[in-house]
Amino acid sequence: MSRPTAIVTGGGRGIGEAVARALTARGVAVTVFARTEREVRAVAASGGAALAVAGDVSREADLARLLEAHQRALGPCDLLVNGAGILVRGPVEALDPALWRACLEVNLTGAFLCARAVVPGMKARRRGRIVNLASISGSLGTPEGSAYNASKWGLIGLTKCLAEELRPHGVQALSISPGSTDTAMLRQTPFAPAMTPAEVAGVVVYAALDAPAAMTGADLEVFG
Repeated sequence: MSRPTAIVTGGGRGIGEAVARALTARGVAVTVFARTEREVRAVAASGGAALAVAGDVSREADLARLLEAHQRALGPCDLLVNGAGILVRGPVEALDPALWRACLEVNLTGAFLCARAVVPGMKARRRGRIVNLASISGSLGTPEGSAYNASKWGLIGLTKCLAEELRPHGVQALSISPGSTDTAMLRQTPFAPAMTPAEVAGVVVYAALDAPAAMTGADLEVFG
């Protein structure tokens, strides 16, 4: 069997970078994708990924370019890890609606668009897996977290719908809901870190490569 391939969005830093490195260590040919070209190029140059592509998950043209580059360099996409995300915080009455929309556009619509791009090929080959990086914020409420939490609740729902829609085609979808992880994003909040990106990446890799197909639709909480 040829070497499996993966696309990891948000792969320039934090949990996404750790996931890319962990998958690469397992023999997966990984493309990292994020908005900051310098970051994804650094991951690839240091051996954490096979290919770096810069772009925005909320732009369909960028995703078409990503998939074309991935397929040309590495082959069909066997695994998609939707790790791209942004954080927006603020009291509901003071939150700019444009920021609310931007958060959902990246965290939720971006994951939908990425899945939409890879699903036809996965269905045609009758294999593939989509792993969405959600959050414990997808099941808990937190003050000033309405936009971020709503996006993650939505992402878990999207995952469960994908699982049922793709089940007959041999394709699985799972989500991971980590708690406070030591990342630049967490440092924008009042919460203290409880784990490292590498620890979360270990669970993502399990979901991506080792979890049985019967686990499709599951949300794996990484939260003490």
